[in-house]
Amino acid sequence: MTDVVQPKLPAWLERIRASIRPEWRETGYRLVAAVVMFLAAFGILDDQEAALWTQLGLSVVTAAFAALFATSGRRIALYMVAGPLGGLLMLYGIVTQDRWAMITAAVGQAFGIATAAAKTVQSPPSLP
Repeated sequence: MTDVVQPKLPAWLERIRASIRPEWRETGYRLVAAVVMFLAAFGILDDQEAALWTQLGLSVVTAAFAALFATSGRRIALYMVAGPLGGLLMLYGIVTQDRWAMITAAVGQAFGIATAAAKTVQSPPSLP
């Protein structure tokens, strides 16, 4: 197995990277979805607002973990742009949530995002 070299980060980001575990990304996604669905269930958010808040929350989690753990500068840039762009396009009515879901699926296949996510470097679990 070859070692994957992560890009050098500024010292303050290195400290953050050292304190955050890559596998916490899944927990971040789950929390975003749970909070937004809870707010939608009680009528605090309508369907369109729930889609926008979900997009924003998932974009923040994805961008944060990409910035800390991705091994390619291009991949980091793609994650940083794609998520927020979808939220803006939906906010201004340029695309619907259904259309954006299809666009992101197509882009994901074209750029191998699913493969990239599957190959994201994760630290081995520490033993107690």
